[in-house]
Amino acid sequence: MADPKNRSMPLTAALARFVDVADLIKSRMATDDVLRDLCEDYRLARETLTRLKKERPKRPAEIVEYTSFVAELEDEIIRYLLGAESTEADG
Repeated sequence: MADPKNRSMPLTAALARFVDVADLIKSRMATDDVLRDLCEDYRLARETLTRLKKERPKRPAEIVEYTSFVAELEDEIIRYLLGAESTEADG
């Protein structure tokens, strides 16, 4: 079984970005593999974007690509949370 500390690693970036739904993310993270994977992808994309912005020489095409990817993941996380909420309300 995975170390509980490792399970919370993907949370950091998502919780910092989605403060308004942080409690919802925390409550679902332990049992929702899809959400955990989305948050891990988000964390990795943010880390890569930060690294790309610091690198010299700059690589503008990759910065644009990762900026877009981060925004897409943010949208996907919110859509997923909203979809999961409405499914629970219906059930």
